[in-house]
Amino acid sequence: MFSHWPWTSLVICVGVAVAYRAIVLLCGSRSVQTAQPLPKKRGTFEADPSALPHATLAAFWAYGGDYPVPYPDAEKVVRDLERRHGIVLPDDFRAYLLTTAPKDDQWDGTDMIWWSLSRVRSIPEEYEHSLKNPLIAAKAERYLFFADYCLWFWAWAICCEAGEDYGKVAIIGAGDRWVADSFTDFVKAYVGNPDSVN
Repeated sequence: MFSHWPWTSLVICVGVAVAYRAIVLLCGSRSVQTAQPLPKKRGTFEADPSALPHATLAAFWAYGGDYPVPYPDAEKVVRDLERRHGIVLPDDFRAYLLTTAPKDDQWDGTDMIWWSLSRVRSIPEEYEHSLKNPLIAAKAERYLFFADYCLWFWAWAICCEAGEDYGKVAIIGAGDRWVADSFTDFVKAYVGNPDSVN
């Protein structure tokens, strides 16, 4: 649509990020919605290897001073999501949606935006461009977006169609490729090094 789309998005994202950081500094908190302590250094977070992925993610957010409110009535929304798309969510992703998915979009300290449960949607519902990976494109209706980077530079979607790709997480808009074999692996990689899932 725009011939300079990446640069336009970069300028917008940087402007929003600068404004967001200014608000955070003025409020004295990482979370504009609630007053919480300033974040500890992100590079020193150590995940509990026995924790479930949604608990690991919640701990990672809390370590950074973020305490998102879980989505109310998540069970009904998840059932409706599965029914509407004719899918069965992978267990680890379903547990995340039921227990940890935020009520409002959660912009964390790595500039990743974890979507509100009400915003989760399929690739065709969200992304108007053609996909570069034909294997992902063939199942696009069964992939659900759950997060993006810095106001949609790229986004992550999970495969919810039975088969060999079931549960795999793909990055869309940056090569259209798989970055993790499961939501569990995605969260482990993300909290260890956010760049590893880009």
